[in-house]
Amino acid sequence: MDLSSVVAFAVIVSMIAIIVYSESVVSSGKASRLRKYALYFILFMMATMFIGIGWYLSVPHSFLTAIIAINIVMIPMIAFLVLLFFFYSLETPLRVTYDRFIFPSFYLLNELFMTYFVFIILGIKLSGSVFTDLPTMVNSLVFVVPMEVEMIFSIALFRIRGTIGYLLVVLALMDLLSPALFVHHTTFLLVTNSLIMVGGMILLLEEVSSSKRKILSDKKKIIDISILIYLLNSFGFFLEYSTGGVAESSWFPYSISILVGMFLYFFFIFSGRKPSTVDSWEKKRRWLFFLLLGTFASEFLMSIPLDLAAGFFQTRGYGIGSIAYLVSNAGGTGGAFHFGSVLLSIIPFIAIVANAPMFLLLMGIEMGALVVLRMKNIKWLEKRVNLSFALVAYFTYTLYGPNYIMGWSKLPLWANVGALGPVRADLILPLILSYAIYAVLAILFGRRSYCGTLCPSAVMYGGTLGQEMISLNYSSKTSRKNIGSRYSSFVRKVIGGSWIFMLASAVASFAISIRLINLPFDPAILYSYLIWNLLWYAFFISIPFVGMSPCRRYGWCTTGTFVGFFSRLGFFKIKAIDPAVCARCPTKDCVTACEVGLGDLPAQFMKNGYFKSQKCVGSGSCIEACPYDNIHFYDIRNVIRDRSAAKRPDAQ
Repeated sequence: MDLSSVVAFAVIVSMIAIIVYSESVVSSGKASRLRKYALYFILFMMATMFIGIGWYLSVPHSFLTAIIAINIVMIPMIAFLVLLFFFYSLETPLRVTYDRFIFPSFYLLNELFMTYFVFIILGIKLSGSVFTDLPTMVNSLVFVVPMEVEMIFSIALFRIRGTIGYLLVVLALMDLLSPALFVHHTTFLLVTNSLIMVGGMILLLEEVSSSKRKILSDKKKIIDISILIYLLNSFGFFLEYSTGGVAESSWFPYSISILVGMFLYFFFIFSGRKPSTVDSWEKKRRWLFFLLLGTFASEFLMSIPLDLAAGFFQTRGYGIGSIAYLVSNAGGTGGAFHFGSVLLSIIPFIAIVANAPMFLLLMGIEMGALVVLRMKNIKWLEKRVNLSFALVAYFTYTLYGPNYIMGWSKLPLWANVGALGPVRADLILPLILSYAIYAVLAILFGRRSYCGTLCPSAVMYGGTLGQEMISLNYSSKTSRKNIGSRYSSFVRKVIGGSWIFMLASAVASFAISIRLINLPFDPAILYSYLIWNLLWYAFFISIPFVGMSPCRRYGWCTTGTFVGFFSRLGFFKIKAIDPAVCARCPTKDCVTACEVGLGDLPAQFMKNGYFKSQKCVGSGSCIEACPYDNIHFYDIRNVIRDRSAAKRPDAQ
């Protein structure tokens, strides 16, 4: 190891030691004003020394450059010292502490200027352009390793445990395992970073689901910061990969996200631990909206680089033009959409990305994990089996089959018109058979055969957070207008409009396939994208304001209303063992537990002895909630058992 490397190593270790020491002093909670001001000065002095000496080493040496370097160090340092003396001499000290702003800012400056200084010592050339040099420094081991050490030490020093500690570790790991840091393993680390992010989201969403009414202020703060950092990192990856960047400067947005994330990290660390609780999302629904939107946007942005790396999407050129090409030709859909305008292509682009394999994979892992966590606490075997089927269906029927199995579109497994392609003559039979299969299943087993098993919503709604959000059915003003087993007059109009839209799209798509008409897009595919891959997620994110299961309750999902109609005609119902028990029940827990807000459950039990509605998706939440075990599913299996029992000789 040469002298330059020894000096660089000593500088890095010294800076880590000083920052860790400052963290330990503040974490003790007993640091005097004088001690804090001394730390301010030391940290500021280090930053100016890195700049001044680094600049001097990077230019030809002379008496003049030496004087300039000394002034670069001394003038800011003296000015800062005078400022510190002024504040310290005030008779009435400032009541508000600014440690949570000052220390993170100093750490950030020292990390950057130390990296600059070490680069100069090691002879690493910088271009002089901030757009190239900043990514070069931030995405280097010289910057990242000290930062990681400081972050991990902060968790131990401030004695941060539980979910908060895990979330902080996740944020630290994302920076350490960055594809910008190890350029020869970009694809592997991109996948790793994505999975780490999803793991963090699982942690925070599970914490949110268990904190419906109250949440510790510290937990809420780190959850917010985590979502912001996930968004920033995902946006940085999106810009890097979608612009076709090959130069170091293409990592500039991601580097900014690292710096902002580091500041937010230490901002939380120095904010102080508060054991107090604040109102959670049940009362602050905008916060839940922020969380749902943040997780969706983060996974959406992160999925695009994954789709590019896997070859599902293509870019052409560099910079803004590359993004424009990606938006207007995403997923090779140039044959389905010819809008000729990037602005007109943005909405289909969002829907296409939401339908692409990598977004479905990230979302499936996140929501599927919440389902598994819920299954651990379910004692009812049939519900565990149902959720297991839903998980298998999601990863085969929604993700794997349509994207990886050749000829899948020719099987009778279409979710709806346009889901697997245009309505061509050779695909009409599989499409019709798909609807026929769903109708038969609905007659035999009810709407849950599709909405509660095959549809992705079974996984999206079936996790811990989804079940907790059921309470929004009765707190949302919009939702309260649509409580009960019957659709409102407005929703019936929505149902009619949705079916007209779907049938018109199918007819137009078929007309294009036989060259009867010519359009710049395929209506059936556009219909599927808009309804299932855009409107569905828009409503899911808006659950805090519209209530749970919006696709099932507001009538715009034609497949849902289709299976609901046949479910109403079929065998499926929810039966009460003793209607008198329902009459005496003081709590009516089945109502508040219902995913689709069927507020007249008890009334039908008392009147008919059973409940039957085309809105019922058979989630079984009402059965789990019943404190008397007085209600159960009744479908074709029960019909067969009852008829078999009636035919036995001992039936009389």
